[in-house]
Amino acid sequence: MPPLSSRLVVNALRVVPDAPPLSFHAAAGACLAVVNDHAACLSTLADVLAGHVPTQGGTIMVDGRDETALPPERRSGVVVGWRDPLFAHMSVQANLAFGPRARGMESQAVAARVRAILALLGLDGLEQARPAALEPEQALRVMIGRALVSEPPVLVLDDPFTPLPPAARTAMRRLVGRLARARGLCVVLLTRARSDALLLGDMIAYMSGMEIVQQGTALDLFERPACDRVAAGFGHANSLTVRVACVEDDVARAHLPGGLPVEAMAMPGVVADRLATLCIRPDRIAVMFPTRAGMAVDDPDAPPLLEAVLTDLRQMGDHVLLRFRLANGEELLARRPPTPALQRVVPGQTAVLAWQPGQAIAFPFRGEMG
Repeated sequence: MPPLSSRLVVNALRVVPDAPPLSFHAAAGACLAVVNDHAACLSTLADVLAGHVPTQGGTIMVDGRDETALPPERRSGVVVGWRDPLFAHMSVQANLAFGPRARGMESQAVAARVRAILALLGLDGLEQARPAALEPEQALRVMIGRALVSEPPVLVLDDPFTPLPPAARTAMRRLVGRLARARGLCVVLLTRARSDALLLGDMIAYMSGMEIVQQGTALDLFERPACDRVAAGFGHANSLTVRVACVEDDVARAHLPGGLPVEAMAMPGVVADRLATLCIRPDRIAVMFPTRAGMAVDDPDAPPLLEAVLTDLRQMGDHVLLRFRLANGEELLARRPPTPALQRVVPGQTAVLAWQPGQAIAFPFRGEMG
């Protein structure tokens, strides 16, 4: 898709005193998905963007306007999340109308805007329903409608899909995507679910604690992770500590504890005789179940082979997840297509694992980084 201009620009924002500053940007008509395993970190970021918690430094700009010090009611962004539920004593219609009426909008204009939001979000027929009578998906639609009725340029969604069943989750992702494109909304999705980020985010920012360690497309985070935290946390890669023997032509030749040889592409800072973190995604590991013991490979250019024992096998529908234990006791996960050959495999069998150096990445070991 063509590049879009940034509507929201967060620069060197200090959310908590001891955390690194946050910098990210989000475009009009698109969704930036911010992924973090911890709901508390996402909620803290939402509160700062909304103006409920003061910043410790940095700027929040919307369409070139500095909103860092503005109170919540004067900000261009509106936060939607389950921490701010609907008014239980009000109907759907009254919930939607509350904000414009509080700001003094004329009653006929409020009624027209509420009708438009009801139609836009598929809430026709629920005007007089109370929140207690709504399904979770319907309640979320009303919460989003309550935000959209003020026509904000930025919509911040604070982990909104977590309580929804799968079908409703899919429907709401599609709805949010359509709203962003049709209304030119800048959507910031704060989520713990990688699947939500992949299916809705045009750009993705991956957070570790209160630090954004990488922002880019899904392809960037999968294929060019900035560090082992992105590779393991977002890419679900296996993470192994190795001792580097040498680095030649950007390939690190290293050993696992116990002397098992492995290879990977070396990131800057990976040097000989130092520890490194090797990350290899489960789908990049080749798995062979030899028919006889001691099967050897004579090709000197072949990647190192690791003997392992299958400890678990799970059919996942479109793939098979295999768990292996190496000779040194470490475990690796591999992901393979559900071939007929795998249907005959059982835990306890010996296997040989391998990968090409270009399929794995070695990062400087953070325990040794200055």
